[in-house]
Amino acid sequence: MPVADLIFERTIDLPPIIVWDALIDPDLLAGWLGEVRIVSTESPRFHILWPGADARQSTAGTVAEFEAPRHLRIETDNRGIIECTLLSIPGGLRGSSTELTLRVDAGVEPVFAPKVRDEWQTSLNRLERLLHGHPVDWTNLDEQSDGTTGVGGTSGRSVNSPR
Repeated sequence: MPVADLIFERTIDLPPIIVWDALIDPDLLAGWLGEVRIVSTESPRFHILWPGADARQSTAGTVAEFEAPRHLRIETDNRGIIECTLLSIPGGLRGSSTELTLRVDAGVEPVFAPKVRDEWQTSLNRLERLLHGHPVDWTNLDEQSDGTTGVGGTSGRSVNSPR
């Protein structure tokens, strides 16, 4: 029996417009999530090449909802539905921070849920590092910190599975 959505919440000490750019710009996505290839500029289709995967393992995605800079919903062919919601809150480095909620509905079997949850936690840690000027160098990932320790001024948790 598949588990429900995996839900993650992060407070990032930067305004939502800055975080939003890292969610939609292919060059910035490459700095924390993986290589993104736009399939067509006339449709919201793209491919993501996840770290460690080859071209046969890429993920095709379609932007299903796009409400800048607050809400993004991606429907994928092999990783379920990925949904990001950004909320501006007071504080942070520039006067406002972002409350980021990431929901992943991948129909994950319970035995695989911890691994999927850990992969998304690592990706969100990498997002935070990118936003503070430290994109992932995928070619030297084994030789450097991949950002799994997080960045000062941020906090995160998995809502349905506290760690």
